[in-house]
Amino acid sequence: MGDGIFETEGSLFKFPVDQDTSLDSLVVGDDKALAFGMTWGIDPPAIAENNLEIKKNQDSGDCVCCPTNCTDCCIKINLEQIKVGNREAMAFGFATATNNVKIVTNQQ
Repeated sequence: MGDGIFETEGSLFKFPVDQDTSLDSLVVGDDKALAFGMTWGIDPPAIAENNLEIKKNQDSGDCVCCPTNCTDCCIKINLEQIKVGNREAMAFGFATATNNVKIVTNQQ
């Protein structure tokens, strides 16, 4: 990022340089879980489980007013991109499969 230009994966945009800006990009790959249980149902069953939890805080900082003739004293921009890959959980026989995804973000 330089001179107010942000580019990622084929996208591009320009923004004023004198603003408080926070840009963040997060990419999580694929997950695969497999469970093979006995077909005659012996306890406990086999378990395939994917758990993904993402917690993010993003703060573009304190606003700074421009020195003279300001029309907007505080220009803040927070841009966040989260890309999560394939979550695959498969169960065969006496088995269970679960995908749990939790994404919590906070922007200031």
